[in-house]
Amino acid sequence: MPARRLNPEDIERIIEMRERGRTYGVIARVLGCSESTVSYHCIRLAIDPPNPRRLPPMGGRPPVVMRNGHAVRAYTAEDDARILAMDAEGASDSEMGRALGRRAHSVRQRLMTLARREARAEACA
Repeated sequence: MPARRLNPEDIERIIEMRERGRTYGVIARVLGCSESTVSYHCIRLAIDPPNPRRLPPMGGRPPVVMRNGHAVRAYTAEDDARILAMDAEGASDSEMGRALGRRAHSVRQRLMTLARREARAEACA
């Protein structure tokens, strides 16, 4: 069965429900989509619950982890600095991915994660 595509009204409901403190699972059940779809849109739009937990410092992960039978390399501080510099220069996700040996969507997700971490740090300051 193909995944259900969310329309703009569904995405607005994700935002409203997440800001009220609903979990990804609850939102996914209400909208009839997967938790990963809800998570993706929350990350993409930088939507946090009302009282987000403090994020652990970056860099505490092992360099390679297994996820769904695939080896996944953790981003290093050097990778992050390189991505941010290339993004500031106007490089595309594909160009950054080729330079780092990663897929373009991985680079895009990492940029969203870095932006979310920066916003949380500013909010806590």
